[in-house]
Amino acid sequence: MTIRLILMLLACVCSTGSFALAAENITPVTLDPAQGQVPVQPSLTLLRDPTSALTLDDVMAASADFHPLQGKEKSMNFGYVRDVLWLRLPLQSLSTEEQRWLLEFEFAYLDDIRVFVVHDDHRTQMKAGLSYPVGEWEIVARKPVFPVQLDAGEDVTVYIRAESEAPLVLNMRMSTPNAFNLSENRVVAFLALYFGMLVALGLYNLLLFITLRQREFLIYTCFVLTFGIAASHMNGVAQLTLSQFSVHSPYMVPTGFALAATLAVLFARRFLWLRDTLPMWHRALGFIAVLWALGTLVTQLVSPQRALEIMSIMGVLTTISLMSAGIVAMRRKVPAAGIFVFAWTLLLLGTSMLAIRNTGWLPSNSLTVYGMQFGSATEMLLLSFALAARFTDMKRQKEKAQQELVRTLVRQERELEDRVARRTRELEEAKARLQQIVHKDILTGLPNRSGLAAYFAEFREKADARQPVAVMLIDLDGFKPVNDEFGHDAGDDLLRDIARHLQGALAGDEGIIGRLGGDEFVVLLTGFAERSEVTDRANDILRAIAAAKVTRDGVSVSVAASIGICFGYGADVSLKSLVTRADHAMYEVKRSGKQGIFVSKEDAELAL
Repeated sequence: MTIRLILMLLACVCSTGSFALAAENITPVTLDPAQGQVPVQPSLTLLRDPTSALTLDDVMAASADFHPLQGKEKSMNFGYVRDVLWLRLPLQSLSTEEQRWLLEFEFAYLDDIRVFVVHDDHRTQMKAGLSYPVGEWEIVARKPVFPVQLDAGEDVTVYIRAESEAPLVLNMRMSTPNAFNLSENRVVAFLALYFGMLVALGLYNLLLFITLRQREFLIYTCFVLTFGIAASHMNGVAQLTLSQFSVHSPYMVPTGFALAATLAVLFARRFLWLRDTLPMWHRALGFIAVLWALGTLVTQLVSPQRALEIMSIMGVLTTISLMSAGIVAMRRKVPAAGIFVFAWTLLLLGTSMLAIRNTGWLPSNSLTVYGMQFGSATEMLLLSFALAARFTDMKRQKEKAQQELVRTLVRQERELEDRVARRTRELEEAKARLQQIVHKDILTGLPNRSGLAAYFAEFREKADARQPVAVMLIDLDGFKPVNDEFGHDAGDDLLRDIARHLQGALAGDEGIIGRLGGDEFVVLLTGFAERSEVTDRANDILRAIAAAKVTRDGVSVSVAASIGICFGYGADVSLKSLVTRADHAMYEVKRSGKQGIFVSKEDAELAL
């Protein structure tokens, strides 16, 4: 390692000797909290590492090799560079107390930024950039930001190691937390408005496609959303919002913008009616679309740096081609061609500034950094207006067709009315049949739970407030052995015979008998004046059940029953509560040995 450093120093004597003294005389950045944001570019010195092998110790030992920024380096835009760049930044705190500062980079699309803060007694190492999940950054943000903690009056040296497949744009500054939050909130608000507009435009045109089935609306939707996805990765929004604990693919930006360029060409062919108005341009743009589709695939096969270069070339050439086609279409009086040209002119300005800045020929500032967003936002709005104009024209054509349909519909109206009336009658009859089926137990033909509920609801509507009602819950004793010994067919036959006998036992009374399911039946009695009438009717039911039988293999099989009874007034109780009380009373019979009648304890003293 020592030999390598000596060779580096000897090799740089002639070339960098003139900068050594200047580098040593660099004035540290003085950090005054009252300033909020402090530029650092004048105090930066640079060391290139073509081998990517230098460590922090190597760099600190080779301090004489650092030289002040010169020429294009002063713009901090190094373009596509394969070297690892080391920047040295001396800092001096003017605060009388401990102060926290933030070293923030203006450009979000950086692969690997490592910051080393060298204090007198310790060092701090931090990392950020697309090569690392945002969740692992020292400060989770849209772009690389590093905290620097300084004691009162402390001097520290910050070493920055920068490496990127994308254009290496290293504009940076020192900011207090409050100043950083204020500045970043403004940018985030702008980006939120920008991406919100893209989403709204995409969804709006998607709805138009669903409504009109015109392919240009779908192509435009795909163009807007693809462009937005690529832009969100370039601005650090996607990495911050989608997944903070995974590394996003470096090909999202080049492939996304290349695909957007391909979709833009396909959209222009349909929007400008080139097939009918300019067949030659239609074929030319078709060839470009195929070429651009291949270019999109190529961006996945080459290095990220080459992919970004392909993307930049495609972006500029696409805008120029579409502008040319739009100008020719304007001369042919193609509707909305003027809006199309103006829109793509704005996008050309924005993308051109971005592409030229990526090469290092333009400095990085708000206009060049966000020029693509300004241009693309305006371009997409204008194209959306143009599409809306086409939508209006299509709507007029649709209304004309609808008027033709109205005449046909009028002729069919009477026939439809007859069909509807006939169908209504059929549905009412089917509804009546269905209600019968729904309210009847399939096995016994007695009302089921639904039928009992309907009967009770009708009774409550018509009943006097003090009209009594009695509920008997009947549970068959010894029914399970019938199924076990003679089979379920015998059990079903027995249930049907029991239902027949029960109906006979209640003939002429005001009430209804239904089956809850299994071997349980419910009787609702309403036409009685004395409680004894109900208990007498319960005894009749016990005898009716005992009389029911089924014969199997010469054996006559019958069962007994346990009956729980409860009373109430129809206007004050629910069927569910009555059945529950009757169920409790029935279990009193079961506990005393089965087969019998028991009146609910709550009704023992009830006077009717």
